[in-house]
Amino acid sequence: MMSAPFIWIILPFLVSIALVFARKNYQMAALIQTVFCLLLVFLLLVVHFGEFDSAQGLSINLESTFNFLGRSFEFNNSDKFIIGIFYTVLAAWSGTLLINNKQSKIIPLGLTLTSLLLAANAVEPFLYSALLIEVAVIIGSMIAVDLNTGKSKGIIRALIFFTLGVPFILLAGWYLAGGETSPVNDTQLIQATVLLGFGFVFWLGIFPFHSWIPLIAEESEIPDGLYILAILPFAIFIILLKYLNGFVWLRDYDLVYQALLLFGLVMTFTGAIWATFQTQVKKLIGYLTITYSGLLLIALGLNSNQGFQNFAELLLPRFVSLFLLMAAFLVIEKKNEIENTSDLESLFYRFPIASLAILIALFSITGMPLTVGFLPVQSLYQETAKNSTVITGLIIGSNALLSISFLRIFMVIMQPLADEFDSVSILDDIKENKFLAAVLVVTVLAGLIPNMIFPSFNQILKSFEFLVR
Repeated sequence: MMSAPFIWIILPFLVSIALVFARKNYQMAALIQTVFCLLLVFLLLVVHFGEFDSAQGLSINLESTFNFLGRSFEFNNSDKFIIGIFYTVLAAWSGTLLINNKQSKIIPLGLTLTSLLLAANAVEPFLYSALLIEVAVIIGSMIAVDLNTGKSKGIIRALIFFTLGVPFILLAGWYLAGGETSPVNDTQLIQATVLLGFGFVFWLGIFPFHSWIPLIAEESEIPDGLYILAILPFAIFIILLKYLNGFVWLRDYDLVYQALLLFGLVMTFTGAIWATFQTQVKKLIGYLTITYSGLLLIALGLNSNQGFQNFAELLLPRFVSLFLLMAAFLVIEKKNEIENTSDLESLFYRFPIASLAILIALFSITGMPLTVGFLPVQSLYQETAKNSTVITGLIIGSNALLSISFLRIFMVIMQPLADEFDSVSILDDIKENKFLAAVLVVTVLAGLIPNMIFPSFNQILKSFEFLVR
């Protein structure tokens, strides 16, 4: 019988290899990858992992385990939504590249990266996830590197930091391995927590190991860099949750959640300060991803059902904002090179739809009213206020700094058109603008009617039943 890990890990890897040879016809390869990802997402709706359940009706039954090289990969029904996120994000990026006819190594290496990240989350024993993440980062660096400029400082730093994090994660897992079924003593628990903390400090880019994030955003082409910054931290967060969910003595240790809160505050506040004074557009986006990762860590550090729900809901505006920025800049860069915020001057009169996409993406990050980020950010304010008004104040202060910075960008974008500029009709790139307009409509509706979309993201928590009490 066919197994779920084979279909969503091994098969995409094989398709990726096949697309390497078909890449001479880039449009065809991009179309195949987009359709393949959408088929994998659709298939999740009609299959059942594990033993047959009559309640599933006519769903297709798949084995939940696949053995490979002496290791097993396992997917449960509760993992479907997470798998769907990985392939939906890749389908969105691939489809946008196809529509804009933009050459990118995401075609076909995105499938390889996604299969490796899913393998890292599915492998048993779970200790081997660190090694698979290391391989995934190597593939990610191949996607991120810009062969035209040859700049690689950010990629090298990312490889160094992730490699430094691997032994810490492995040692922590070895310490905790006995703690799944039998108690570990306080000394072991403290040592394991410190080791695990160091590992994730390197992996998530927590100060002072954050420099690879803005550098990758700066040195890579827009779709490549933003895809790596969108999907890689998400995979790391899922692995962090698996550690907390899998080891009872770890998830009941208050110091772990205090550390998550501290690291989250550091990322949120420092990222906001750096973003506020940043004039290079790409690096600005890199610092925004640091800020948002901090909000996700704060949500986890609250160690409450509402906190974990906030984490799940914050993921949607994160993906949507990065996707909107990527799609908007792809449309703009066909006629204009955008490097500094000053290059955005009068952009609305030249690229109205792309300008709206940029502004909506930026203000969604700070949770402005009527944006897709409003509900989760406001919920985070309310939940943190129950624990500490200081934490809430720091988050609000960080978002206030970003809002002021975004208002300056708004004023630059909406500045009246100078005489030397000519307005550009949206009919010039009607296909790209239609696509971007459709995405904007969906994004605005998600902000206006949040109850239609956000509850579905709570399905992520089904994979971590011991965390949500």
